[in-house]
Amino acid sequence: MSLNKHFDYTDNFSEIVCTTRPISAEELTVRFFCAPQWIIVLMKFRNAIVKPFGLNEGKNLSDLVIVKSDSLATISKSDKHLNFVIAFMTERRMNDSLYLSVCTKVRYNNRMGKFYFTIIKPFHKLICKTLLKQVRRNFELS
Repeated sequence: MSLNKHFDYTDNFSEIVCTTRPISAEELTVRFFCAPQWIIVLMKFRNAIVKPFGLNEGKNLSDLVIVKSDSLATISKSDKHLNFVIAFMTERRMNDSLYLSVCTKVRYNNRMGKFYFTIIKPFHKLICKTLLKQVRRNFELS
């Protein structure tokens, strides 16, 4: 899915990390996918709910990461219901801070895709915000 096509939903979550250490987009993705147990349980619950509707269960997205540069990594996935792209970006702001962001873009292919994403959108937002804050804290402690 090209990044310049129409999207039905976009978001962008960001955090500033106080660190002098360089952090690559690839390292951001590795830490982003270290989910706490409650998120793992929530994802298993989601998979059980969507299975009867013929929607694909969520697979391990970390296997789909493509590192574009030191500051950009992406994931893209398409199925018959919806297509999405997630971009992980890092940007040095000052000598002692780094800007981290996770941007999601979704395009619905049919009504089932719109229905599915409408249901999971609040969880998507909560999970992205939670994981990005966790990443920031982990980077600041390391």
